[in-house]
Amino acid sequence: MSVQTLLFMGAAVAGVLAWRRATAALADAKATANAQVAELRAYLDRLAITVDEPARVLRRGTMAVDDVMTDVRDAMGTVRNSVGSVASVVTGPRTALALGLWRGIHAWRKRRAAQRLAATATSEL
Repeated sequence: MSVQTLLFMGAAVAGVLAWRRATAALADAKATANAQVAELRAYLDRLAITVDEPARVLRRGTMAVDDVMTDVRDAMGTVRNSVGSVASVVTGPRTALALGLWRGIHAWRKRRAAQRLAATATSEL
């Protein structure tokens, strides 16, 4: 029985030592994992800063393109309105009257020039 008691006491001491070693190993593993998580967090923070700058540039570029497209739309609307205004002016009755008057004056000037040329040619003979 004394041998059993000694074996049992030895097993108990070995169990306590194993428990302490397992607790120390677990604490060490936890510390290592926390260090790795902290390192990963620092890496992700650096990565986020690196990605944020191109994202800001892309956002500014997108806003600039949006502004340009708005300006183009406004310009196209202005051109459309201008073309409509020019078309209404060109096809209006005042324009037709002015074109008719201009053609009449032009024809009258041609006829007078021809008459003067004929009068000059007749007087030289």
